[in-house]
Amino acid sequence: MVGKPRKLVLKSTAGGREEAFRRLARRVDNLITADRLRVYPVLLIVAGALGLAAGSLVRILDPAAQGAFLPDYLAHWTGGRLLWDDPGNLYDPGIQNRVQGEALGTTTPHLAWFVSPPIVAALYAPLALIPYNLSGLLWLGINTAMLVCCISSLGAVAPDLMRHRQKLVFLVVLAAPPTFELLGSGQDSAFVLFLWLTGIRLFSAGYSGWAGAVLGLGVAKPQLVLVVPLVLLAMQSYKALAAFVGVVGAMSGISLALVGFEGIGRWTSALSSPLYMTEVQQGQAWKMVGLPSLLQALMPPGWGDGIAPLLTTASLPLGAAILLVTLLRLGKSAVDPQAVWIATLATTLTFSPHLATYDAVLFVPVVIFLLERRPTRTLRIAAASAFTLMWMVPPLHLAALSLPWPLSVVDAPWASLPLTVLWLESLRTLRALQPGTLEAAQAPGEQRQQGR
Repeated sequence: MVGKPRKLVLKSTAGGREEAFRRLARRVDNLITADRLRVYPVLLIVAGALGLAAGSLVRILDPAAQGAFLPDYLAHWTGGRLLWDDPGNLYDPGIQNRVQGEALGTTTPHLAWFVSPPIVAALYAPLALIPYNLSGLLWLGINTAMLVCCISSLGAVAPDLMRHRQKLVFLVVLAAPPTFELLGSGQDSAFVLFLWLTGIRLFSAGYSGWAGAVLGLGVAKPQLVLVVPLVLLAMQSYKALAAFVGVVGAMSGISLALVGFEGIGRWTSALSSPLYMTEVQQGQAWKMVGLPSLLQALMPPGWGDGIAPLLTTASLPLGAAILLVTLLRLGKSAVDPQAVWIATLATTLTFSPHLATYDAVLFVPVVIFLLERRPTRTLRIAAASAFTLMWMVPPLHLAALSLPWPLSVVDAPWASLPLTVLWLESLRTLRALQPGTLEAAQAPGEQRQQGR
């Protein structure tokens, strides 16, 4: 007699909490309106552009105090320069530091360490023939053009949304933190985004061989395409797999020809070195947005040396295994091919051991595709939460600098949590949709009016 009322009370309490959570979710969702998505991004774009311009000017004038203009591009430029001058020492931090000092006319607070594959140095070698700051301005223009091209091509994954809301999509993407990180650091994530969008478009058009070849070019950032061949194998897309392997093999052969076996050994040694683990995987965890980086940031400082290598090696295989099991259970004929590649991209990003904020620009096609196919309240709140949390990264990091653990976890990459929700949503879209049933992809009771 006593147990039954207690169960009823617990059930009632749980039901009350669920209802309170639903009310909160509805209130948050109601804040995400088209008008707000027009006004706030414009303010962020103006403020961000002014800050980016001012910061770039200061870095050009005084790199010794503030660091180099486009600091990540400096690493790539250094790789290209060393390929001309001293390819045998391509991965020597001391030699890289000397080259950067000569290029800038002074030493900088931090080394821009080139640790990309040798083929990347070859891609940047022509730009390395130009004086650094001028080369950086040229790269900034190229990078911006690639990003705009990528946004314009999102119609391949969300034709209706881009037809009716293209200007809104442009505003939100340009106002997103990954965009400013990408342009301000001089990274090349826009190039990888271009490859993914082109590959998805080619798969959708039936050109699987060309699609595999294009995605194979992404080996320039290997952690962002490692899952691709496994999915091709699971989907029995052998033509695309052969093209992917062929391109990767060709690029690997070029890398080998550039630096030899000894140079390849130095590259792999750099990636597995204690310095890389300390300075990049642990030291920059707060700038990352992948799920492994969140786990790393939550660990006590003394655990880093043991946990970081495990997370680096095990996280992406774990995510790939979840995706492959899901695909194999559904069967080849039961999935939407475009949804497969969006889920593959989302899995790669979520479980990547090295996914910096600028790499999160690759989540853009994931969000846009899901908004077209599965515009649920959960999706909208997750996307808005990730956007907001990534803007909060710098102030949270500054606040945590003087705090001891565990208070210092305030600057952990919390944006990885809503981004993980986006990954889960991408898995839910894997079942093929019937033609013309956009509403079928929405959770019950969560449909919105088209004009909102």
